[in-house]
Amino acid sequence: MAKTSAMVQAKIVKGAGKGAKKKMTCAQIFASFDPPIEFGSHEDMVGSKDGYQAEHIIPTSAMHESGRSGPRIDGCDGYSTPEALTWMVGDGQSEGMEHKILTDAMREFSQANDLAGEQAPLSEWLDQYEEGAKDALRDGKPPRTTPKGLDRESLINAAAACIRAMAAEAFAKMDPPVKPNTELRNPWKATEAQRAAVGGEGGGEV
Repeated sequence: MAKTSAMVQAKIVKGAGKGAKKKMTCAQIFASFDPPIEFGSHEDMVGSKDGYQAEHIIPTSAMHESGRSGPRIDGCDGYSTPEALTWMVGDGQSEGMEHKILTDAMREFSQANDLAGEQAPLSEWLDQYEEGAKDALRDGKPPRTTPKGLDRESLINAAAACIRAMAAEAFAKMDPPVKPNTELRNPWKATEAQRAAVGGEGGGEV
């Protein structure tokens, strides 16, 4: 059974190299960042904080036949773009922004799936999002500071695991739920250059 955010209790290293660990809940981990990691539905969070974007955990377009609205793909009938869980990330699609790092991670995964002729299940999308969240929290702009008494890398890894757990929990609570084995659409298609690099033909639809 997948862990929920309430079940995730990470042991964070207290100070680099000291070995001692501190047990923390997801809520405590999120609050340790400055600015803190904040969540809410898209309709509640969008536009609520200057310089930040309400980021859907898994692109909402992966749940629809096209774009961010309209008919939903099989298994995603309970999904709602406005009601879906989001978290506030540094806005913008310029290099190094939290938002761009997350978008790039999802685009690369989508294109790799398309190149292989596959549709990955929700569980694998969440795995990839967790890795993207690590990169965004570690390297993204604007930078989030963490307490000096806690090892930053272990805190980032724990936060990303908690983000994944919260998203999985949110999908499970939809009516009907979006199940972990639901295969999602690839919103970004492989490019002609990517297909050429593996000896394919054509560029896929845009």
